[in-house]
Amino acid sequence: MPDLRRLVFIAPIVTLAACSVTASPYSASVDNIQTLKNASPVAARLGTFTNDPADGGHTSVQLRANRMRSPVGDSFAQYLSGAVQQELAIAGALSPDAKVELSGVLLKNNIDASVGTASGTVSARFVVTRGAEVRYDSVKTATTHWDSAFAAAIAIPRATQEYPLVVQKLLASLYADPAFMKAIQ
Repeated sequence: MPDLRRLVFIAPIVTLAACSVTASPYSASVDNIQTLKNASPVAARLGTFTNDPADGGHTSVQLRANRMRSPVGDSFAQYLSGAVQQELAIAGALSPDAKVELSGVLLKNNIDASVGTASGTVSARFVVTRGAEVRYDSVKTATTHWDSAFAAAIAIPRATQEYPLVVQKLLASLYADPAFMKAIQ
């Protein structure tokens, strides 16, 4: 009988430990949009955003015993593409008829929900082309840190909320690059 009680107690915990969570949807950064508007006139169309298969394909991110998945499509490259599209559209810089195309490769996508201090790092290669000419090719990386709790019930939701902020920071570094702005003008 004691084994049955132990099983009844442990089974729900094991089940919860293997849950999948979804990253928070991306919200465009007001600062990023303003940076794009200030650089006007800029215009680009979106190309393909892919995952670097050498770094695990970026279909999910390990958060302690959980897996965080993208709320957009089936990968975090699509999440990044959606974030860029959202900000360019709001800034009036997205045009399907633009002569330049912005594409990207998600190189690193990591959230570490450690006890004490958690961190997130996102890295991507951004490429701007005009016809067959590459006008811009650069890797941008963003890292951020935040306080994290011991309890997974607090730390995991906090990590999913911090993820869009890391992506905002990544895009801010892209838009702050004068060579990028010149490439999409």
